Amino acid sequence: MNKVTRHDFLRLAAVVSGGAVASACVAPVVAPAVSEVARAGVTAPSADAADLIRRIRADLQPLMQAIQSHRYLDALEAGRVQPESLKVLAAQQYHIVTNGIMNIALMVSRFGNLPSRGLLNFFLQAEFEVREAIVRFAQTLGMDEDELKQSEVVAGALPFSYYETYLCFYRSDAELIAAFLFDAEVWINNARRISKALQERYDFTADSVQFFEMYANYQASDEQVIPPVQAALDRGVSEQEIRQAVRLLLEYELMFWDAMAASSGV
Repeated sequence: MNKVTRHDFLRLAAVVSGGAVASACVAPVVAPAVSEVARAGVTAPSADAADLIRRIRADLQPLMQAIQSHRYLDALEAGRVQPESLKVLAAQQYHIVTNGIMNIALMVSRFGNLPSRGLLNFFLQAEFEVREAIVRFAQTLGMDEDELKQSEVVAGALPFSYYETYLCFYRSDAELIAAFLFDAEVWINNARRISKALQERYDFTADSVQFFEMYANYQASDEQVIPPVQAALDRGVSEQEIRQAVRLLLEYELMFWDAMAASSGV
């Protein structure tokens, strides 16, 4: 009698069961994803990070301008925002910064074996500093940290933070780094306008609004961002993934300012 091999058994089982056993026992051959092919080094040379950054800046300029010319800033500069509503701004920023510490710490842990860890850690240390500053700003408004912790989250204000969490949990270092590069440009502009308006229209002291001034000390340059972005492109992260991360974080930034305007009635 001829010996029955495992292959013969699977062929017989497939006939008897209509293919169910065969499909369960024989793994299908699946073509590797594009990113996997790229990581294997069998694709065309990767894109140029510096060129990508330039193109993203040009493409997203209208969105960035919409954030930097937001009606909330105009209202604040005109003195039309009620001082009591500034507590909403302080509380939402407290939640965002506190979440940011946990988010970026995770990203540092995930990519601590890559050169990008230096820039990621730079962002993390900045979050520690600005967290202390937002508490001091809130104290100027008569809020202590317990009140900040217990303050209600405004639905439109926190998607920025939640998307940051998604990036830090699931996406690449380059996506977060590139998104932070562009978001910092618009946030620093807006924060400086707030600082000036609070001092000129609401009699705040320069010391009490340091939260809005200090971000300029932690702004990464294109030269700092390009190497980790290039490294990510070289290992298979796509241009589209990086561009999308930048666009979405900026769109959520715009949502934040919309929420601040709505909460202030302007």
